[in-house]
Amino acid sequence: MSRSLAELAGLSALGALGLVPGAGGALDSVAELAWLALLAPAAGAWCGARGIAPGRAAAVPVTWGAALAAAQLGPRALATPWWPLLAVAGAFGAGWALAARLAPGAPAAAAGATLLAGIALAGASLGFGLGRPEAELARAHPRLAAGLHELSPFTLVFDCAGWDWAHAQPDVYARSGVEWFPRKPYAGHLAGPAVLVVGCALVWLARARGGAGAANRP
Repeated sequence: MSRSLAELAGLSALGALGLVPGAGGALDSVAELAWLALLAPAAGAWCGARGIAPGRAAAVPVTWGAALAAAQLGPRALATPWWPLLAVAGAFGAGWALAARLAPGAPAAAAGATLLAGIALAGASLGFGLGRPEAELARAHPRLAAGLHELSPFTLVFDCAGWDWAHAQPDVYARSGVEWFPRKPYAGHLAGPAVLVVGCALVWLARARGGAGAANRP
């Protein structure tokens, strides 16, 4: 019990790392939300692999709401900060379910692999910041570039937040090539709750099929 509580406290604290001063200064809501988008599936995977009951693990994304609220006091406030928080919670649940089924008892491996996968998906739409700009790919293969853009964990959460991240940040815009594949942003009031419902459903299925047996404890 005490060990799981310490782990939950540590994961909750990790959510505040996005508040530290960076390129956008301290209390940057854009940086905080980007960090939560990457952290949520990995933190959920850690809890799922450890067999921490989902009801108890849910305290982690809930506490992240306080960090996002603090970031709203900074220079770049999000128009709708709570819809992306629901999406973050859904991603946390999806990570929990995946690890509970595939990597029970291996929290470090589950969390590490999930975090690396999220970073890879986020970087793919920007060409990983290396070599030729991704915009060149968008000109030649707009459908492929559009698919990579949609797979980025940043796209969903920032759409839910009402923040056009690809156009708002010059370095991202230069590499994303979004001008070559017009798209409509997700409606945050629909997408956020939908991701949360999907995450909760995956958790329920994982428990129903016996994933992470220890997680069946209350």
